[in-house]
Amino acid sequence: MDQQMEGASWIARPVSPAQRTVRQIKRSQIDWVEPGHTLGQHFTAQGPVVAVNIDLVGPRENRYTEDVKYTIALETAAGETVAERRAEGPQPVWDYFGALLDVSPPAPAGDYLLVLRSERGTIGWSSAEAADPQPDDGVSPLPVIGDALSDSQPVPRVRLIGVDTLPAPNPLFRRTFSLGSVPASANLSATVLGTGVIRLNGVRVGDEALEPAVTDYDRTVLYRTWDVAHLLHSGENEILIAAGRERYAARGGDVWGWSLAPWHREPVALARLEVTDQAGNVSVIVTDGSWAAAPGPVEAERLFRGEDWVLRGDSPTWEPVVVVEPPAGTLRVATVPPVRPLPSVPPCLVERLGGDRVVFDFGEVMVGRIRCRITGAPGAEVRVRSGEQRDADGTVICANRLIAGEAQLDTIRLEAVVSDFIWEPQFGYRGFRWMQVETNGDVVVEDVRAVPLYADIETVGELRTNEPIIEWIDAATARTFRNNLHGIPTDTPIYEKNGWTADAHLATEGLLHHFDLRNAFGKWVDDHIDAQAEDGSVPWIIPTPGWGLASDPAWSSSAVLIPWYLHREYGDRGILERAEPMIRKFADNIATSLGGGLWEGRSWGDWLPPGHRLAPEGMAPVGTIMAVTIFQHTAAVLRELGHPDAAKYAHAAERTAARYHEAYFDEATGVYAVPDVGYRQVLNILPLAFGVVPSEHVASVRGGLVRDIEERTDGHLDCGAVGIRHLLPVLSDAGRDDLAITVLTRRTRPGWGSWFENGESTLLESWDEDARSRNHYFLGSVSAWIQQRIGAMRVLEPGWSRFEIAPVDDPRISRASIRHRTPLGEATVAWERGSGGWRFEVRVPAGATARITVPGEERELSQGEHIVRISSQRP
Repeated sequence: MDQQMEGASWIARPVSPAQRTVRQIKRSQIDWVEPGHTLGQHFTAQGPVVAVNIDLVGPRENRYTEDVKYTIALETAAGETVAERRAEGPQPVWDYFGALLDVSPPAPAGDYLLVLRSERGTIGWSSAEAADPQPDDGVSPLPVIGDALSDSQPVPRVRLIGVDTLPAPNPLFRRTFSLGSVPASANLSATVLGTGVIRLNGVRVGDEALEPAVTDYDRTVLYRTWDVAHLLHSGENEILIAAGRERYAARGGDVWGWSLAPWHREPVALARLEVTDQAGNVSVIVTDGSWAAAPGPVEAERLFRGEDWVLRGDSPTWEPVVVVEPPAGTLRVATVPPVRPLPSVPPCLVERLGGDRVVFDFGEVMVGRIRCRITGAPGAEVRVRSGEQRDADGTVICANRLIAGEAQLDTIRLEAVVSDFIWEPQFGYRGFRWMQVETNGDVVVEDVRAVPLYADIETVGELRTNEPIIEWIDAATARTFRNNLHGIPTDTPIYEKNGWTADAHLATEGLLHHFDLRNAFGKWVDDHIDAQAEDGSVPWIIPTPGWGLASDPAWSSSAVLIPWYLHREYGDRGILERAEPMIRKFADNIATSLGGGLWEGRSWGDWLPPGHRLAPEGMAPVGTIMAVTIFQHTAAVLRELGHPDAAKYAHAAERTAARYHEAYFDEATGVYAVPDVGYRQVLNILPLAFGVVPSEHVASVRGGLVRDIEERTDGHLDCGAVGIRHLLPVLSDAGRDDLAITVLTRRTRPGWGSWFENGESTLLESWDEDARSRNHYFLGSVSAWIQQRIGAMRVLEPGWSRFEIAPVDDPRISRASIRHRTPLGEATVAWERGSGGWRFEVRVPAGATARITVPGEERELSQGEHIVRISSQRP
């Protein structure tokens, strides 16, 4: 136990089995079902069933999807089907708990049979031996009890399933204590899993929201300490903890299985209050069996839906807590920037849709939750739907096929007379531009506002230029990222809320210009270390409840790329030293998986190229070439740390690059290609970016890429997220800054200019007009190039001890300015170009040097402020 928590015990509120999940999450074998046959699993649910997860496996390990036809059905003991999912055609049947059965409306408690019927193709269902019964602690998930079936015949094992029921109300924990005098000092150390709000004598402790940040709770649990002397008084005092669920005690049902994570149980709390009186005497109050618990006003909290509140007139019924075993993770002080509420924002437009529906428009996509004032009578209800999109009739919509039930819906039901009650959900966040408030019964909702919730990170950079689309891309990338940083960098604050590894590593270099991410991403590097398996593999989402565990070179390369980017930005070897064992094990895992050949495992590849979800070239090419950069960066890390075996990984990069060239280079056309697929930009961008195209073929590979962009795609990109990250630098290396600018500024799809023309404030997930998410930052990875070539500021040595000023020479860009707070101080560049040449205003921080590079001339600058004029070399 951490010394700050000495003497404290973890406490929980025991709840009925009817309100807990039922699950079996171990794997020891796979049973296969052929067409015309069935597999099944009996189970008993003691409460209403809202979702069932089933772990399906495809027979091939090197395809995205399987062409299958199958049915998953939930049947009662009498044979009645209460929920069903049919799948036909290519299906992703290879994800841990990837198949989700939405049971709407909830099925009543009872005995059920979950059946998998195959009509075409072979499908696997994971299973394990039945576990020995364990004592019920009142807070942990319940085991699956019932026969596993194969063609209706019992088999001696239990299949992997997760059954989500309606959850218990979020708990309150309470303790009163007396103090003989006003304290001289007092500190409270606490953590609430999944998240919580602590009050002393009715006053909230701290202003952090969503604390603690999500982690792999079997490895790490974070806590904070607050100075609370000003909240205490002589006489009787009360400490009250309102606990939420978040990822620790998640409920609701989703394809990733957050409610089935190995650490999952009901919310728990740990706290230690140390009070010193005026005479120096110390008294300590800790969480233990003397505390009381009660159901709070949040009747149900679901991770992707929201909070359902009930306001009752009576006081809570307090009962003893139960002291539970601690989480497996190590307690650590939180250093990650907390999420804090910003001042509430009024709507810029209010629209009445008819009936009792009102839509509040907040003008731009943001993240937070509603705050409003409610007056009403018993029986009334308020429903708030938050979303980024609206239907044709103006209704706010938020359809999420990855979860069970409705998405982003907060409700409050009145069971007593309420007057001027200020309502704000407490335990989660929503992504939205619009909120739709619908009332039912005798109730009035007034003063509707949005409470933005954002990580407390400092802005350290800004860019301006005469080209509005380019300036918008860079600023929108920053806005979109801020909407996705809540303890971990997520892909979307609505649909997934997962720490997708590629989303972050693709954009990190550009994001470091905007924000101080030393602690935010330092924490996420620690999350990578926690997530790494014994064999060195790194998952696709971090933290993960158990989904996507195998390494993917295109995604999991965040394990080495992000520590390297952080080192380059901050000049801090410590981040490399901390991550080095993880990086080495990860690179060895990739090498083992390659086996000297091409990548044959799963990979998301060049995700979301125009017109596709999964790239047509398949998984192997991008998986293989991304392994090259993993080895290259591993070698760079080890060289920086002085390890002699850096050469081992440099050689692995060379061997893997040679295999890529051998497999995909077409001697006849001089470009990289996959047979029968057609020209794919990403296959040529990545080997150029990583410097592994044999020198005799560089000109033809560059030429092929330039021709494709100029002729086939009319100046548009035609690659996915991974290719986009490296496209513009590759064009610059080919001497085609002009073509890079053309790609950036195209005002039709696929291109950022189409979003700019449409008035978007943030980046979309894909180039499609009906893109699911309006809050996805990974296509903003081009910000790094914008900052380096339009802003003209690029780091050359770790910690910005040396940087380059090298603006593009293109008539469309006549001026730009950029500022960036480096570890050495503020660096600024403002440049203009006219018919007579260049003018620069530069600030070089103390301890740094800079180099100006323009066509035909270079200038060296020492620390200080400089005005530099360079005459044009043009005839």
